[in-house]
This record gives sequence, structure tokens and C-alpha cells, in this order.
Amino acid sequence: MQDKESPIVAAVDLGSNSFHLTLAKVQHNNLSIIGRLKEKVRLAEGLDESNYLTQEAQQRALDCLKQFKQRLENMPQTQVRAVGTYALRKAKNSREFILKAQDALGYPIEIISGKEESRLIYEGVAHFQLSQKKQLVVDIGGGSTEFAIGEAFEPVLTDSLQMGCISYSQKYFNDNKLTKNNFKKAITAARLELITIQDLYLREGWDISIGTSGTIESIQTICEKNNINSQSVSLDCLVNLKEQLITMENFENIELEGLAENRREILPAGLAILIAIFRTLKIETMEVSPAALREGVLFEVAGIEKVFDIRERAIKGLLDKHHVDLDQARRVNQTALSILSKVDNAWDLNSEYFRQMLSWAAKCHELGLNINFSKQQKHGQYILLNTDINGFSVQQQQILALLVRSFRRKFPLGHYDIIDDDLFKEKLIRLAQILRLAVLLNHRRRDFDAPKFDISVSDNQLSLTFKKDYLAEHSLLNADLEQEQDYLAKVNLVLNFK
Repeated sequence: MQDKESPIVAAVDLGSNSFHLTLAKVQHNNLSIIGRLKEKVRLAEGLDESNYLTQEAQQRALDCLKQFKQRLENMPQTQVRAVGTYALRKAKNSREFILKAQDALGYPIEIISGKEESRLIYEGVAHFQLSQKKQLVVDIGGGSTEFAIGEAFEPVLTDSLQMGCISYSQKYFNDNKLTKNNFKKAITAARLELITIQDLYLREGWDISIGTSGTIESIQTICEKNNINSQSVSLDCLVNLKEQLITMENFENIELEGLAENRREILPAGLAILIAIFRTLKIETMEVSPAALREGVLFEVAGIEKVFDIRERAIKGLLDKHHVDLDQARRVNQTALSILSKVDNAWDLNSEYFRQMLSWAAKCHELGLNINFSKQQKHGQYILLNTDINGFSVQQQQILALLVRSFRRKFPLGHYDIIDDDLFKEKLIRLAQILRLAVLLNHRRRDFDAPKFDISVSDNQLSLTFKKDYLAEHSLLNADLEQEQDYLAKVNLVLNFK
């Protein structure tokens, strides 16, 4: 039994190189790590030339997740969060794999964007070692490298670049040779990637640099064990280590005190990327933090950092950026939530998740209006699918985009085929019906004359009853309802009104 005053929370990180399970106890508004499991799955190595996960890589992952499931011991779903990173973002068959992975783990798995991964890494480091100084956080993973600059708990810049120790090993050290030329090609490629953020980051500036996760931790340990530098990582340390590796000529000859056996194959590529980072961003020294993505996830699961507040801030920023009419967004949101409160039990939508998704979709429904009126729902969908929104997983952004795509004109029923769970799909379609109705009922864009009505639902049927003669007196609303009735009828959804 868990101590009610000290609940246990868990984070599962499906990384490109290793899978991690971290368990922590919440005590005094902080976390105490009570368990860690790590398995080298090499998921990124399992991406074939067409970016499909091979069956062998999938099986390694599923075997690992089954072990994690035993350790989680039927923990409540609200206290466990599992996230997938670069390899699952890249894999074209990630949707099919996630279904099997969720069954193996016993919990939902979210694929997070690179920027969201950067934000969570920063959160983990910031909570673990609170500093009043402005800090740059760097995390070299198997397929991507994440960067963030922030102060205290608030990141101001977050980025993810497609360079990682596995992908660079495959591309620049595939002959297993430790040559100057291989290092030069890898470092040059990394510096070319870094050019995209170099000016922005140097302008923003920072006081201290912090590296995190396996690659940088491993390099720091090697430097310490070999008396190159005992406190932090420096460029001299990195160049010295590179020269040592070149003298070893081949991967099988790598012998360094402090180097774990399972890091031998990816150390050269990781080192090349870190050298490029130091040189491009003009870093002198880098401290190392034991906290990273998993700790960031844990703090949010524990509620120490309120993910709902993060999402609300992100949505507000999105509305401001695209000059959305906030009064209309408020009106539609209020109407949508009012309708939901009347039908949530009958339509089995009485959970905070559906309330939040409907509310955010209502606020965002006019995101695409400034681009083009007639196709605004399509532009809104595109914006939501191609913008990194803090606090949202890739799947959550897809659902939000789907609802916005559905708010007017023809009902895009075929788009809902991306949802594999039929019951969940049905609930999202019902949310879309509510959103469409909320928009329609606010077509006059005024606060003082919103129509009053009774509403009832059954299956996919929705019925509205207005006061006597109201629709006769409001012929435009009646015409809108008739058109909506036709749109829904074409996809076997029923709207009745009188």
C-alpha cells in the first residue's frame, strides 16, 4: 500500500538509446527518487532506411516495457506518465508500435515533440538544482540533442536538433574507425545543425552551462577518472579525449577508465557533437546535472509544476500570436462548456480531459481566420499540427487540431480514422458536435443576445428546443441550423431542433 501522504509517481522514458523507469515519492512538495530501471533498447538503431522500426527493435522495446509493467505494480494511471522521444517521432510506423507498447506497459504512451522534450528536460534540471542564474541546459540523446535557456523554473528558449550519438555513429563512424577525418565530418555536420540556433542563443546569453543525461555524464566521468578535469567538462578535456580516441584507431580498442561498456559504440559520436556545441556556442565549461527528462516528467505528474497552467499559458500565447478575437473565443468556450455540462453524463464525457480539450478547441477554433476565411478550419488544423505547444504531447495536439478542423462546414469524419480506439473516437466526434453547435449559436458575435434553449442527446443524436416562435423571429439562426442538419446527416449524425 502507498502512503497517502507520500504518493509514489513514475516516469517512463522511451528514449532512442535506452528506456528508463524512474519512481519517486512526493514529500514536502519535493521528490525523493526511490527506484530506477534502465534498459539499453537501441530503438534508433532499429530505424531502417525508410524510417520504419524493425520487428527486432520493436521486440526489444516490448520486452523491456513488460519488465517495467511488473515494477509499476498496478499504480494508478494518474501517477504514471510514459513519453516517447526522437525515435518514435521519426518512425513512420510509430502509431502501430505504440498500440503494442501500451499493451505491454499497461499505461498510455505519449510521443512528445522535440521542443516539449527540451522544456521537460529544463524543468527537471531546474527543480533538481534551483539556481538564480540564467542557465543553458544541453542534453545529447540517441537521435536528437535538446537545448534550453531559462531562469529559475521558466525556460525562455527551447530547441531540438536532429543530431544524436546513435544517428551520428551510424552516419560518420559506421566503419568503426577512430580517424581524424571521421571526427572532422561529425563535428562539421553538428556545427552546421547548430548554426540554426547559434545567433539566437548567443544573443539571449546565459550565466552557467549544464549538461545532462548519459552521453555528457559519461564524458565527465571519463575526464574525472583520467585526471583531465575533476569538476566540470571543458573544451580542453573534450579535445584531449578526442586525441586519445584517435590513437586507439578502432572502436574495439577503446579502453578508458570510467567508460561503461554499453557506451563504447556511441562515445565518439557523442564526443564530436559536444565539441561542436562547445565551439559553436562558445562554451568554456559545463557542469553536469543528474536530472533530465524523467525528473521533469515526475515533477509534472506529482503536480509540483502544474501542467494545466503550462498548457493554458501556451494556448494564450498561441491566440495572441495569431490575433484571435478573444471575446469570441470566450463566448464560444462558455457556450461549449455549458452544453457539455448538460450532456456529459448521457454522452459519457464527464471527465476533466474532455472538458479541457473542448475548452482549448473552442478557444482555438479561429486560429486560421487571419489566413483565409473560407478555409479557416483547415488553416487552424495546420497551425496546431505544426506548432510546438508547451505541455501538449504530439497526440494531444493531433486531437486538438482534429476538433478545430471539425468546427464548420462539412464534417470531416474520415479524419477521425487516426483514432484507433472506437469508443474514444466516438467521444471525440461528440465533442466536435458540441463545438460546432457552440460556434453556430454565437454567429452574431455578441454577448447580450445568445439564444436560450433546452438540449437532449441520445447516441449520435442531438436535439434542441427553443422557446416558442424564437426561430421564426431569428431566420438566420434557423437557416444555419438547417445547413448544420444537412452537414451532419451526410455522416449519419442527427441534429433536431424546433
